[in-house]
Amino acid sequence: MGKKRDRWDSSSEDETDDNNTKSTGRDNKSSKRKPTSNEPNTRYSEKEAVPSSINQDTPPRLSVPLHNPLLQGCRSVYDTYDRIARLSEGTYGIVWKAKDLVTKEIVALKQIKFDPQIQQQQGFPVTALREINVLLALSHENIVSVREMVVGSDVDKVFMVMEFFSLDLQEAVERRKYPNVLRQAELKGVLQQILRGTEYMHSQWYMHRDMKTSNILVHETGRVALCDFGLARRYQDPPINCTQLVVTLWYRAPELLFGEEKYTPAIDIWSIGCIFGELIQQEAMMQGQGELDQIDKIFSMLGAPDESSWPEFSSLPSAKIFRWRSASSSAASTQGLRQLFPINPPPHFKQTFLDGNGFDLLTKLLTLNPKKRITAKEALKHPYFHKGVAPALPNFFDDTML
Repeated sequence: MGKKRDRWDSSSEDETDDNNTKSTGRDNKSSKRKPTSNEPNTRYSEKEAVPSSINQDTPPRLSVPLHNPLLQGCRSVYDTYDRIARLSEGTYGIVWKAKDLVTKEIVALKQIKFDPQIQQQQGFPVTALREINVLLALSHENIVSVREMVVGSDVDKVFMVMEFFSLDLQEAVERRKYPNVLRQAELKGVLQQILRGTEYMHSQWYMHRDMKTSNILVHETGRVALCDFGLARRYQDPPINCTQLVVTLWYRAPELLFGEEKYTPAIDIWSIGCIFGELIQQEAMMQGQGELDQIDKIFSMLGAPDESSWPEFSSLPSAKIFRWRSASSSAASTQGLRQLFPINPPPHFKQTFLDGNGFDLLTKLLTLNPKKRITAKEALKHPYFHKGVAPALPNFFDDTML
């Protein structure tokens, strides 16, 4: 099983990422998706954090000259932030909980890791630079923000100052298990925020390419924000060739599974459909054990494409080498999906009930043909959001719900 990607990790814009290309989901062994011994624990829990006072990697604040060429325009980390606790470590960075020495605000500091060999050839890590550029280009309440870059006394001591969030959406949903499942009004509020952040991102000509519940952060106020832009990149119209080896498997759009390289932001919309279903079921909807199994699960739930529903399907690179159960399903069938979200749920139904408008929106988010898939802007205008959106955001932090 591949490691769970650290929420602050980056990866090369169009470079194969083992955690995205080989992963069969967040955790193949258990739907509860607990971290393994080889998996970095990225929860922002103060109980699990290691106090920086006992960590030898934390340098003291020094009133000494800093000889760092990257200091041009950047402040010193030692003079501006007090690192409280080391929260997590991933392939591309170490995340600290810190306090602004002036405002006393709690922030997250991501210390960028420098590979000595790569540093000699390229200097500043390209993967980190790409993520920084994307986040600095975007400004929206539902997208995590980079406040500034700060540096230390050495050339390889570079930090991203980011908003501090206590949970990600995957962890938050686990806190709202039966019988404390999200009410439909709360569900609408969360989904609406995700769509708002996505609509803004797409309007700025960026696609995320790794949307999933663990890449959406939850603030104690209930505000949610998209994060982990390590795979994000700009897109064009008409689309240009990009690697199809993106997006964690359980959230990967069918066009990617069949080798499409000229894809569009519609791949993010498919992922949001998967997230929508997961918020209701409290677990990922389609947990394939590999690409073939994932395709089978998609077609079993939504039907197989044909010339009328997806004319371009037959021309996809891998369309001819896959077989699916076309005899028992059709392009227009959503029977498998309806079984997961019944019109008349049985007594003691252990998930959030999805009304007719909600089911219609879900099917539009999970449309096989990317050209017919709803956009984030269109989704925000869907009748599902016309009424019944919770005025107060969900409480994911009440320990009585655990």
